[in-house]
Amino acid sequence: MDTISNTVSPETDDRHTIATYLSDMLALERHIARPIDSQLASKDHQAYAQATQLVERIKAATQTHIAALEARLEAVGGHAGSPVKSAWSALLGGGAAALNQVRKTKVSKSLRDDYTALGLSAISYTMLHATAEGLGDPTTAALAKRALDEYAPIVIAISKAMPGIVLQELRDDGEDVSLSAASLSEDETAKSWNPSKA
Repeated sequence: MDTISNTVSPETDDRHTIATYLSDMLALERHIARPIDSQLASKDHQAYAQATQLVERIKAATQTHIAALEARLEAVGGHAGSPVKSAWSALLGGGAAALNQVRKTKVSKSLRDDYTALGLSAISYTMLHATAEGLGDPTTAALAKRALDEYAPIVIAISKAMPGIVLQELRDDGEDVSLSAASLSEDETAKSWNPSKA
């Protein structure tokens, strides 16, 4: 069984653990935020109102989360500059920068990447929430729950909107697709996530 060094109290160790999780979350949120403005400025995105609305929701949420994480990290005595942070870039890849090379379905593919990043963030907030509860830090736990409550509906909304957006993009790119297939795809996707309603 590991023992805590005489120079480190359990409380100090707990605060370090919380600070590390908060720092990781802050790095992830900043990574998610990075391509958002370019997506909103993109003429491709502007042509699809539903996609633009989703990205605007992501932007508002990330701004709120970054401010909350910065404040909480400062309160627990941590700092944002720890060395882990490049891991998110490696895990999530080039994001919007890579999509500039893609000719077709740019908007749906950028939303797919947003969905992936938000999914990673959601499970990371779940980990932060559990850790904070387990270490007796209700303030950090509440922060994690609020962030999760904001991201979960956006992930669901992207999933619901995706069939219509990708089919419309394919149609706009000259593909002979049936736009009515979107509602079928939405229904089947919903059943996959909620088999009890199948």
